Amino acid sequence: MCAKIAPIRAYLKYAYGLWFVKVVKDKDRYVLDARGYACPYPQIFAIKTIKEVEPGSIMEILVDNPASCDNVPAAIKKLGHDVLGVKDEGGYWRIVVKKR
Repeated sequence: MCAKIAPIRAYLKYAYGLWFVKVVKDKDRYVLDARGYACPYPQIFAIKTIKEVEPGSIMEILVDNPASCDNVPAAIKKLGHDVLGVKDEGGYWRIVVKKR
């Protein structure tokens, strides 16, 4: 069983390192642009990024996949962080979270 899990983790790590996902610090908040990616990638990118930012930081996650509007906030809440809002920006959504 462990042999099956290891290649999946390696693939996700490889995909995260290879693909171009922008994380920019804009004044007092971070912006993760995950537009153009289908699930589960916006969720994976959000989880990896929120682990890297300082506690108390605000992070905006931009997604254009409708399923990500539910999956990303659920994953962030599961990690114990706050979801401050999900806003439809017309063509994409802005998910605002705060790291605890």
